[in-house]
Amino acid sequence: GLWGLVNNAGISTFGEVEFASLDNYKKVAEINLWGTVRVTKAFLPLIRRAKGRVVNTTSMLGRMVSPSRSCYCISKFGVAAFSDCLRQEMYRWGVRVILIEPSNFVAA
Repeated sequence: GLWGLVNNAGISTFGEVEFASLDNYKKVAEINLWGTVRVTKAFLPLIRRAKGRVVNTTSMLGRMVSPSRSCYCISKFGVAAFSDCLRQEMYRWGVRVILIEPSNFVAA
């Protein structure tokens, strides 16, 4: 089995809802949300066998919103919901699902 899986993918884009293209929404979700789902599903049988853990990194913006960040917020809300569902489903198998939601930090 595989004891641990860490999903840490994340890209962002900026733009108000009215002006953000659907392609931007799709691109961000494809990496942040669907990438996490795909990788987790691929390795979950090994994780379950080892009674391991899945660690998903989202963002504080996966629980609260910020103007001009809707593409990113939507994708991270999705990862948070996915993680919460997965946590409940994997409990009976002894698999832990951890969600890390770091805050905003800027390099000086």
